[in-house]
Amino acid sequence: MSTLRGSLIAAVAAGFSVAGVCAGGIASAQPELDSGGCTAGSIAWQANGPGITGSSQAPVASNIGGHLVGCYGAPDDIGVGTIIGTTFEPAATCYGSRGGRADLLVIWDNGVNSHVIGSWEWTLGQQATNHLKIVGGLGSGKMLQVVTAPPEVSPAAVTGCIMGGYRGGSYQVLSVKVL
Repeated sequence: MSTLRGSLIAAVAAGFSVAGVCAGGIASAQPELDSGGCTAGSIAWQANGPGITGSSQAPVASNIGGHLVGCYGAPDDIGVGTIIGTTFEPAATCYGSRGGRADLLVIWDNGVNSHVIGSWEWTLGQQATNHLKIVGGLGSGKMLQVVTAPPEVSPAAVTGCIMGGYRGGSYQVLSVKVL
């Protein structure tokens, strides 16, 4: 009986040892995101519905798309990222938004993704800094600081604001940093 018990204990211990090695191997195979970032990029948006006006603070949901370039840090095989996702602004006018939310997916050029959510606000004519949390994928648990130039002010934007709805536009991304 003691030989059987000793064999069982040895087998269980060996199983835990192998599981530890496998878990360590799997964990180390997933790259970590360090304190790198990206130096530039652009984001375009398209409103779902009537768009943004100059007077009413209506809710606006938008589809987002864009790219990040000049990315650096670890893993070192990331150079660019493609952004897709949505934003929702409960009270936006052509002059800015307050309390907006973004839900974005960044698809890195090494095939790994980062799911990012957080506050997304902007003001006409001003640079904006937004902080988004990485909730899944590469860098999960870290924060991104995204700095954008003021939204574009084109003739179409001005006309849209005056005549019933600005429905699409773009931002220049000035920098992205992992915090």
